[in-house]
Amino acid sequence: MPRGRRGQSIVELALTLPVLMVLMAGVLDLARAFSVAGICANAVREGARYGATNPTNTSAIKDRVIEEAAGAPITLDPSEVTVTTASGTTSGNPITVEVKHDVQLLLAQALGFAPPTIVRHATMAIF
Repeated sequence: MPRGRRGQSIVELALTLPVLMVLMAGVLDLARAFSVAGICANAVREGARYGATNPTNTSAIKDRVIEEAAGAPITLDPSEVTVTTASGTTSGNPITVEVKHDVQLLLAQALGFAPPTIVRHATMAIF
């Protein structure tokens, strides 16, 4: 190899490695956000299913949502879970369970962005 080209590969690696690492962190953060969204969707669906049979006990519904999310590696706070029954708790009326959860992403923290909020809700008929 000619004498002037000895460090070319090292310089190219030094220039491209930070870009590749940022792209990799972005892909991992995107995968984490999709995972959290799926877990939250399953948790609210389970809460709405439980609430369809027991609509008067909102704290038990919230606990069911939190337990379902805890089965996956997410810790929900009861203040992030909302249970609403628009028309009352009689049979045939809808019950809606909603979760608003802030996702702590690696790239967002490094760049100083606010954490994105995942919002999922499920509605079922009370029976």
